[in-house]
Amino acid sequence: MRAIDQSLVDEVWQEIAAYPPGRAEDEARLFLEQQPHVAAFCQMATKEFDPAAQKAALGLAFLLFKILESSLGAPFPPVAEHRIREAYEATTEWLEQWEGADPRMFLRSVQGGGEFPHPNLVQYLLTVFYGGDPESVDYDQEVKASLFLLLKTLSDALDIGEAEPS
Repeated sequence: MRAIDQSLVDEVWQEIAAYPPGRAEDEARLFLEQQPHVAAFCQMATKEFDPAAQKAALGLAFLLFKILESSLGAPFPPVAEHRIREAYEATTEWLEQWEGADPRMFLRSVQGGGEFPHPNLVQYLLTVFYGGDPESVDYDQEVKASLFLLLKTLSDALDIGEAEPS
């Protein structure tokens, strides 16, 4: 098992970026079939956003799992629905401290640390996704905050001991 660090994230991102036409879509389709609860959560968490933001959420989840699988050297078993639900409930409770906060303040406050199992992973994934600029204007701050929370929930739910066998 390889540690999940910036180097691994960069390698996986570069590998995906170098896929020939159609391969990313094929692998993403397979990912959605193998992780139906993750796909359902991504859709639920972004249903109020436009299709581009919804696609970004699924893409980030796909990237997170590709990184995890590179770390493990094997496919990750399907994540149980109850693990995602529990992680979402914990994220919702954690989020209550931010109620009414400006999404920009929220993102600045959680950037690069905090209470996460992998303090920099979620923020680094967003930075990589936004082309190295977390302040990118591609999405508004509400979408960025939602993508952050989606990744936080999924990273909290990814407990190998609690994953369902394939």
